[in-house]
Amino acid sequence: MEFDTVVVTGAVEGDFPSLARPEPMFDLDVLRTSRTRSDINRARIADERRLFRMVLGRARRRVLLTASHPYGEEAHGVRSRFAEELRVRWQAVPDAPFESPVSIGEAAATWRRRLADHTASAPQRLAAMAGLQALRVDAATWWHQRDWTPGEPVRDALRLSYSRMDRLENCELQFVLSEELGLDPGGGYQAWVGKLVHGIIEDIEAEKIERTPDAFERAVRDAWQPQRFPSYAISEAELRNAIDVLIPNWFERYGAQPAHPHGTERWFSFDMDGARIRGKIDRIGPAPEGGTRITDFKTGRADNAGKPEDSLQLGLYYLAVQRCEDLQDFRPVDGVELAFLGGTRGKKELRVLDWPIDPAEEAGYVTTVRDRVSELIARVRELDEQGEYVASAQASCFFCRFQPLCPRYAEGGEVFPVRAPATAEAVR
Repeated sequence: MEFDTVVVTGAVEGDFPSLARPEPMFDLDVLRTSRTRSDINRARIADERRLFRMVLGRARRRVLLTASHPYGEEAHGVRSRFAEELRVRWQAVPDAPFESPVSIGEAAATWRRRLADHTASAPQRLAAMAGLQALRVDAATWWHQRDWTPGEPVRDALRLSYSRMDRLENCELQFVLSEELGLDPGGGYQAWVGKLVHGIIEDIEAEKIERTPDAFERAVRDAWQPQRFPSYAISEAELRNAIDVLIPNWFERYGAQPAHPHGTERWFSFDMDGARIRGKIDRIGPAPEGGTRITDFKTGRADNAGKPEDSLQLGLYYLAVQRCEDLQDFRPVDGVELAFLGGTRGKKELRVLDWPIDPAEEAGYVTTVRDRVSELIARVRELDEQGEYVASAQASCFFCRFQPLCPRYAEGGEVFPVRAPATAEAVR
C-alpha cells in the first residue's frame, strides 16, 4: 500500500488481459496433464485477473485506468474486460485547466491562473491565493509579468557570482542556457534539504536554536516537508540521512567551536575589472587545527570533489575577505575548506578537504585566483559581443539539465573522437 495514486495505461482488451505473453519453456503442469487451448486460455485469463487486482491493491486512494483504440477510432469492446467487471465510469480525457490537480506544480499553475483571472469570483481568487500560500509558492520567481524588451539586451553593470563563473568554466552552452536565459530552474529536493540544513546552522550560530544535536533534530523535523520529495520513501530516507549523518557530522567538527560573530552566511560584494562579484560565505571561524578558516558546507558526498586549493568558490571567498572592508575583522584567514557533511559513498564519516594557506604562498594564491577571475570576466564580455556559445568538449555533463540539446553529449566527449597518433615506440 505504497502509492497514493496508481495509473494503469493500456487497459485494453488484448493488452490487459493479454494472451500473448510467452509461456515458460518447461511447465510441469503441461507434462503431467493434457490441457486444451481453451483450458490454457482460461488459466491465463485467471492469472491476468490476479495481476490486475494486485495492481489495483497498490493504491491507497485512487486508480486511474486509460484506454484508447490503437488506430484512434472509437470501437465497442476495446476496453479491458477487467475494467468492465469493476463497472467503472469511463470518460473522455479532460482538457486543462483541471479542477483537481494531481501534483504540486500543476496546483500552483492552476491556482496562479485563477488568481490572475479577473473574471473569476472573489471567493475563487482568494481561495487560489490561500492555496498558493499553503504551497509556499514564491511569487517573486514568477515571470512573464512584463513585455519583452526590444533590441539588444542592456547591461547596466556586469554582475557575477561563483555559480555563474563556475558554469562558464565548465561549458559556454550550459552558461548561456542556465545563467543568461534562466532556463534551468535548479534545485530539486537535494537542494531543498541543503538549504534547510544551512538555515538551521545559521540559527544555531545566532543562538536562536540551542546548540545541541537534539535541538538540531527537532528543528529539522519541524521544518520537514514530505511533499517536496518524489515519494514518501525518498522523504523518509532523506530525513533519516539528515538526522543520522548530517547533524552528527556537523557537531563533530563545529559543535564545540562557534563561528566568529557575524561569520555565518555572510554576504559579500566587491568590484573587480569593472564587474561586481557577489556571494555568500557559509562560515568564517576557528578550526580544531587552529587559526581562522573559510568553510563551505556541502550536504552531499565528497566522491567527486576536487582539491580545495583549486576550488574557484573558496578562492572567491578568500579574495572577498581580503578585499571587503566589512570583512576585515576576519583577517587573517589561515585556510579554506570544503566540509562534506554527507561523507562519502559507503562511509558516513565527515569528509573535510582543507588547505592551510602558508603565508609564504598567500601572494601566489591570491594572484592565481585574481587571474582566474579576470579571465572569466573577460570571457563573459567577449561572449556578450559575439553572441555565440559553443558546448565544451571537456565539460562535466553529470549535473547538466541540457543534455538533450547538446551536440557533444554524452559526458562532454568529442563528437567524433580522434585517436592519438601512434608513437615510434608503440609502432616498434
